[in-house]
Amino acid sequence: MSLSITNSLTLRVYYNNYNSLVKTSNRKDATTGTLSMADASALRNAVRKLQDFDFEEASESQVQEKLKAFADTINYTISSAQKYGSNNTAVKNAANNIKNLNAQYESELKKIGISIDSDGTLSVYDSAAKNFKRERFTKFFDKENQYLNDLYTNARKITRKVDVRI
Repeated sequence: MSLSITNSLTLRVYYNNYNSLVKTSNRKDATTGTLSMADASALRNAVRKLQDFDFEEASESQVQEKLKAFADTINYTISSAQKYGSNNTAVKNAANNIKNLNAQYESELKKIGISIDSDGTLSVYDSAAKNFKRERFTKFFDKENQYLNDLYTNARKITRKVDVRI
């Protein structure tokens, strides 16, 4: 699994009240429930914020940071939900649904510089923002995008079923 969270401003914004969990060192001390809640909440935030983001006016570095933070958030959600899901079928199913969505939308993700790893997680091409036109990102992160809406739905399922005390 490609888990390489960077301490970016975008990621801290997605994690909102859980922004301390952006740092790998802080994640080690958190419960699986807290991680699952934080990651799924961050994924929900990422989807909504990216749907409102103006890719056309953004710089190349801003677009690249958004893509990387999006992939990191999905990857952490999958990882923490699978760990938590060992005791909760609904959370495990939601994590598997996210992996399946990634596979189902693989060709669309590639069109914006995101590839699917063998374990269902995402990797962003280092030069995605440079190699693709901004219109592609705007079109992909549209509010009507079924992939994003399904991601949001599965992240919401996780936040509804997680007990942060575990």
